[in-house]
Amino acid sequence: MSIFVVVKCPWNAKRSRLPKCTCKVKRKCKYRLYATRLDDGLTFQIRSLNLEHVCAFTTKNRMVTSEYIAEKYLETWRNDPNWSLIGVQSRVKFDLGVDVGYHKCWVARARAKMMIHGNLDGQYSRVWDYVFQIRKFNPGSPTCVKVDRIDRPPPIFQIMYICLAACKEGFVKRCRPLLGVDGCHLKGQYPGMCLVVVSMDVNNNIFSVAWAVVEVENAETWQWFLDLLVRDIGSDEGDGLTFMSDRQKGLLEAMNVVVPSAETRFCVRHIWANFKLQFAGIGFKENFWKAAWATTEAEFNFEMAGIKYLSEGAYNYLNRIPPRHWSRHAFSTNYKSSMITNNLCESFNAVLKDAKDKAILTHMEWMRRYVMKRNYEKREGVDKYDDDFMPYIDKCFKKMYTEVRYAKVHPSKSTNFEVDYKGGNFTVNLVEQKFNCKHWELSGIPCIHAMACIVNQRLIPKDYVNDAYSKEKYLLAYSPAFSQMPGVDQWEKTGLDEPLPPPPPPYQEGCLEGLPIRKEKRSRVKGVK
Repeated sequence: MSIFVVVKCPWNAKRSRLPKCTCKVKRKCKYRLYATRLDDGLTFQIRSLNLEHVCAFTTKNRMVTSEYIAEKYLETWRNDPNWSLIGVQSRVKFDLGVDVGYHKCWVARARAKMMIHGNLDGQYSRVWDYVFQIRKFNPGSPTCVKVDRIDRPPPIFQIMYICLAACKEGFVKRCRPLLGVDGCHLKGQYPGMCLVVVSMDVNNNIFSVAWAVVEVENAETWQWFLDLLVRDIGSDEGDGLTFMSDRQKGLLEAMNVVVPSAETRFCVRHIWANFKLQFAGIGFKENFWKAAWATTEAEFNFEMAGIKYLSEGAYNYLNRIPPRHWSRHAFSTNYKSSMITNNLCESFNAVLKDAKDKAILTHMEWMRRYVMKRNYEKREGVDKYDDDFMPYIDKCFKKMYTEVRYAKVHPSKSTNFEVDYKGGNFTVNLVEQKFNCKHWELSGIPCIHAMACIVNQRLIPKDYVNDAYSKEKYLLAYSPAFSQMPGVDQWEKTGLDEPLPPPPPPYQEGCLEGLPIRKEKRSRVKGVK
């Protein structure tokens, strides 16, 4: 019995499984291949062949599925996680000559991420293992996991808190006691919130201290997060700390409970964003920002009087916010920072955009590696800098040198001066570092009035800079090194019969030991789980 194969363009092949020809003009295509099998049973011989097509070709192919695209371009996604879907469509068209839809590329990207980072549900089941590895390979790193429904298993994940030993030690050693707190929304199958707290290093750059992933942002989660934080850094009710925030939901209530002794500052940019919704205009804007920048009470009252002249309601609106939260003149001088915006957290949240859509363990590992790599680069880079103070000081002085020529100095004696600058008169005492503009006391860097006196006396400006900006203090902050960790396939598995090692004293009562963690799937449709 002979076996043969016929291949032809199926414009009229009603019984063929191949797609039918979609040409508007129905005409028989000449493309045809005829082959028969030889006696050995393995070889086919082509008897006739005509490769001429008279019908049009199509750019649709059902065989190019989302699974196929994910597998074919898996390494491309691994190397470039931010590869756009428009770029995927163009790449498939160039490589295969096939048009694919936007939704199919979206599903392919989701499949590729799952292949690279693992299943989201599976990662929640290994949260406990991750905490164990952090404590094992980074001794002294406070970590904690909080779950719900402990009495009705399986428990549900609520909060994970991470404070690496190198971050904690670096902040306590030499970062200024100024902490910016903020939260950013996470994307993906299980959306939540990532709470972060960052500080300011000697060079006025961000320094990561701790972070946590929570289900929702409210007073309870903020209180839990801040309570662990202040215990880790050794502060009693926030004494000696300054917190900068955007007045997020529930944060102020948590601060009043956990850190009542801390100084709290509000981001002026967010205050202005709410203020201008009711009182817009260039006059309000100029007076508002000048009041926030004011370093003396007289200057602040002058600008507030201008706002009151424009609108009594605008004045009452701002007067309800105590000046100690948003105006420089009312800030404490113990922290050597005159910052009035929460740029620290905004910068860190901008960096986190690459990790917001990742599974929880991948998200945590991304942050750990980012902080580890950044601290290493800062530690190695400072060795090439041979000055006693960090480059931020040179940057500030460079701006002052262009303005100091407009200041007129009137010496009273070798250390006391009066300075006329832009219509104002200011007093300066270089020995006691006292002056009525307060900017030097706030920041620890000589102001324009002090700089005019220093230049006038042919002195060295850096001799009057606070040691909070020294290279020595910078090295102390970045000297603690991170310990490397193995991959997830090498993690030790923990369970009920293998409980975690005892947590540090602050968490002895709050940690739930030895329980597998799992997160329930929750639909966006109301009433559906």
